[in-house]
Amino acid sequence: MNIIYKCILLILLSTTICNAEINIKIYYEQVENGYNIYADNQEYCPVSVKINFTTTNLNINGGNNKVYVINSQTKKQLLTSLSVIKQGKPYKFSYQTNFNYGDYYKTTYDENFIYDLPFKKSEKFSVLQGYNGTFSHQNENSLDFSMPVGTELFAVRDGIVIKVIDNNTKNCATKECAKYNNLIIIYHSDGTFAEYAHLKQKGAIVRVGDKITKGQLIGYSGNVGWSSIAHLHLVIFKQNLENRETLKTKFKIENGDKNEFLIEKKEYIKNY
Repeated sequence: MNIIYKCILLILLSTTICNAEINIKIYYEQVENGYNIYADNQEYCPVSVKINFTTTNLNINGGNNKVYVINSQTKKQLLTSLSVIKQGKPYKFSYQTNFNYGDYYKTTYDENFIYDLPFKKSEKFSVLQGYNGTFSHQNENSLDFSMPVGTELFAVRDGIVIKVIDNNTKNCATKECAKYNNLIIIYHSDGTFAEYAHLKQKGAIVRVGDKITKGQLIGYSGNVGWSSIAHLHLVIFKQNLENRETLKTKFKIENGDKNEFLIEKKEYIKNY
């Protein structure tokens, strides 16, 4: 009994390198011959976590620096276990975690999916800045649609809402204001995400956990965050642990019987 008590005292606090806004919890429980490491994930998409253990007299089942995928809306998912190597000897561990949205091991996606335009039928808007644009889209496959504040925004694909921010009002033309972006992020069935950014204050009409169908009204455009002119910033991406892989995707145009990669400065009408 005394040995166990002393060993518990030797456990170090864990530190985390992560996006603190992602709602997961990593924790452990003592078992007969060591510890089980568990995770809770309250997000509506998988979350991948890389754990770097520092151990004394403990074996890490499956090895160190491994990435684990935590299922969405899951409690007490077993990630790994630590077992005592030499009985009767002191043991301890600490760990660092790095995590982000998405399934780390899902490396493919539906490259042939054709997206809907993000605005209402019969309306037309121009692409203010296109893929790899010169102003703020360097090395980024994202699109800016020029549209007045309060324009209705529609989902480009089915999915589930995983993040909503719409309380900000500040904007400016420098990256410093990116932290004020109002946005909606929707997770798709193939593991990709869509982010709709610069919404007006209180411009989201969906909430986290809502299931969304393609063409559903989700919010209203604005000019908030890293923005100097009213527009919608739309990006489809795969999320890695450290960064996003932004994706160049095709959209249905005109009557819906044509599709293309949208071109900067070109105007598009949606008649479907």
